[in-house]
Amino acid sequence: MNGQMDGGFIPVATLDVLDAGGRAVVQVDGVAVALFRVGEEILAVADACPHRAGPLSEGDLVGDVVHCPLHTWPFDLRSGLCTRHPGVQVRTYAVRIQGAHILVSASGRVPTP
Repeated sequence: MNGQMDGGFIPVATLDVLDAGGRAVVQVDGVAVALFRVGEEILAVADACPHRAGPLSEGDLVGDVVHCPLHTWPFDLRSGLCTRHPGVQVRTYAVRIQGAHILVSASGRVPTP
């Protein structure tokens, strides 16, 4: 899926790729973005930990916190903030659902501490 839609959102996947607790990696303007299904919500963050570029999509997910698989740094998927190291954050992306499609903002969003 590709092609930008209204408001800068890009269709990246369909809902059937993410079951409960599921995850997927998609490309948004050439950047790997990890999608996580947390309850009924889909959250999106850059797939590279800012510490050593570990793939967050492969980390342990506990609630809405993903732990980097390399050094277990925990990142809040809603804010992007590392809960262990203040000031460290990963880019988050706004997500919309349109029918059966998952759309991700091409510009992302930088969390505010």
